[in-house]
Amino acid sequence: MAMGFTSAIGDFDQKEFDSLDTTAGIASSYHRLRQKEQDARWLTSYLGWFEEDRMRAAVPVYRCRTQSWPDKLYDPRSWNLLGDAGGGCSPGNSLLVGGCADRRTGFHVDAVARTPARLRSLLVELARHAVDEGRSLVFPYMYTDARNALSAATEDTIVWAALERESHIFGLSDPQWESTLPSKVRNTLRRDQRKIADVPMTVSEAPWCEIETWAAELIAEHNSLKGEPDRSEFVSFRYFDWQQNPAVDLMALTAQSPGLRGVQTVLLWEDEMEVYEVGLPGEDSDERFALYVNLLFHLPIQYARSRGIDHIRLGLRAETPKAARGAVFEDLHCGVLGPAETKRLARGVS
Repeated sequence: MAMGFTSAIGDFDQKEFDSLDTTAGIASSYHRLRQKEQDARWLTSYLGWFEEDRMRAAVPVYRCRTQSWPDKLYDPRSWNLLGDAGGGCSPGNSLLVGGCADRRTGFHVDAVARTPARLRSLLVELARHAVDEGRSLVFPYMYTDARNALSAATEDTIVWAALERESHIFGLSDPQWESTLPSKVRNTLRRDQRKIADVPMTVSEAPWCEIETWAAELIAEHNSLKGEPDRSEFVSFRYFDWQQNPAVDLMALTAQSPGLRGVQTVLLWEDEMEVYEVGLPGEDSDERFALYVNLLFHLPIQYARSRGIDHIRLGLRAETPKAARGAVFEDLHCGVLGPAETKRLARGVS
């Protein structure tokens, strides 16, 4: 058994790395994390674990290089952890395990290494690494299976809070998918379709590069109206990253009616689709509602089914309209292992 740190994800085989955990999809994929290595605000390393030449784990860890958190959603002080467990976490004394962006964290440890005793060995190495630098272990936006494995391996000493829920639609490759849904959901989808049919509308799909000029403006305006200040050049910068990712196809679905134009971007990775950002400014009206539900739900579903894609990720929040259209939800948990417990773990103390 060999365990040790490396500074670049390029030291691992891409297929082996991605096969360790796909729960976070694109957000924790090999090529996405490779891109994050270029973010000067973070210093990245990876704890690899090999057994008889088989990769058992490859866990990214991140140290923040700035004096304040680059993204406030990664500040443990904002997580409302029990007993203010995150209150002492600063960029300079925290070691983030698994991820530092995109609010979804994969845990690249295979099933064999996730048993409590074996996973504890890996966590002891992470804790020693943290303690050597005066840091504590922080676990942002973990899925429930990873949270449970980490809790078992640390004897429930990590303090957790469930902060977000990611929405999904599964089973789209089944020709009878809609008939498997509850009647209430089927009725909602049919009501949507009637409202869509009532509005003269032209729809299309295109590579992002063909519509970027006007679509970036719409997305920035839409985000700003929702209280998330944005600018078209920031949108273009985000999408430039996705265009440079060799494992991702970036597409845009568009809809235009006599008075409105909207866009929905989607990311395709492996055998799944992620509904990414929408641009549809304007006042509430029947016309806008028809474009909205078409862009966010019906067009992505049609696009996925036409290509044999079984799984759509619908993102975070806005749970009520998503649940009404057949989405299911997975919790995302944020946790902190405090300074004393990190030191205790580093000593291998049970």
